[in-house]
Amino acid sequence: MANSYKGNEWISISDMMAGVMMIFLLIAVSYMVVISKTEKKLAIQNAELLELNRQMSDIAKTHKDLQTDLYQDLISEFSTNLEHWNAEIDTDNTVRFKEPDILFDQGQKQVKTRFQEILDDFFPRYIKILSQEKYKQDIEEIRIEGHTSTEWQNANTLESRYLGNAELSQARALEVLKYCFSNKRIDAQKQWLISVLRANGLSFAKPLETPELSRRVEFKALTKSNQKILKILNINQESQNTEPQEILENKE
Repeated sequence: MANSYKGNEWISISDMMAGVMMIFLLIAVSYMVVISKTEKKLAIQNAELLELNRQMSDIAKTHKDLQTDLYQDLISEFSTNLEHWNAEIDTDNTVRFKEPDILFDQGQKQVKTRFQEILDDFFPRYIKILSQEKYKQDIEEIRIEGHTSTEWQNANTLESRYLGNAELSQARALEVLKYCFSNKRIDAQKQWLISVLRANGLSFAKPLETPELSRRVEFKALTKSNQKILKILNINQESQNTEPQEILENKE
């Protein structure tokens, strides 16, 4: 009887150990399945990140090539005029008119006769360059930016100086836009210009070395590179928010 009892006890322990081993086996299999799915998901995400990097690199290269070509075209077109106009072209293709005595009287928004003569020559040639097929589809905005010095007559606070100059810089930029848009030599491009030409007053947000140089007007062409990058990032974000199973199904 004693031997029979011990045998039954041994069988019970063996069954228990077998059950424990089965549980460990199931856990191991489940872990392997989870790891396998995680590896697949990581592989998919890695491939998506590589593709995102490639697309953004392509956009960056296209933007750089576009900026370089545009800079060369602007320099080629206006190099003989810049000194006479007291203007300059930055490497980011900003065309900056720097002579306040030619542009506006102090505290006034009216475009002076001398600056009108410059704009009559400059603006149609400028738009002719930007409206070329190699640039036109990539132009997001053509900005006419008004800038001022940090000074404002009788202003006692930073707020009053900033707001007064903001209103003045916006008014000046708008007057330049209205004058440029009335030029008959750009009639063929006016429908396109309505979608891209903007007037922006920046107050004294971007001052130059002196108050006199800070009172200026700039023309700046912005490309759609930022818009394209944001679109790619939004698509990538939507992909990341997709359930793992949906991602796998889409890839299969």
